[in-house]
Amino acid sequence: MASRQNRARRAPTAGLLARRLALLALFEDEFRPGSAEAALDRLAVERDVPDDVRAHAALIVGGVSEHRALLDRRIAAEAPLIPVPELGRVERTILRSAIYEVLYSAATPSGETMRDAVSLARIYAGDAARRLVNGVLGSVSRSPGGGT
Repeated sequence: MASRQNRARRAPTAGLLARRLALLALFEDEFRPGSAEAALDRLAVERDVPDDVRAHAALIVGGVSEHRALLDRRIAAEAPLIPVPELGRVERTILRSAIYEVLYSAATPSGETMRDAVSLARIYAGDAARRLVNGVLGSVSRSPGGGT
């Protein structure tokens, strides 16, 4: 059996690219509130992303901005041992984005969203963050209205 390191890397999907772009824009917003849309525009130009990827990222950024308080309440309910303000910025941003997509985006299968969120958490915040994101998103997806 091949180890993870020996497996061929697949090209990232458009969904993963959009989620990564949204993560970067929303992460910047953590330091400069109100800057997510401008950050998204700048990053999309800098990275020369396709229009469909930019549009998907814009939906995530807009949805997280609009529903932030609700998303934070949901995170608090699913991970009560860690107050939302005490979560790492990367973890908090990934959770907000993924929960927004799972709850509000009928266009994206929640399994894809969850896989990408867990992958982004592992890449940008480490294994403990990966486990946290996986657990919270699993609970959200299994709850009524959570979409599986």
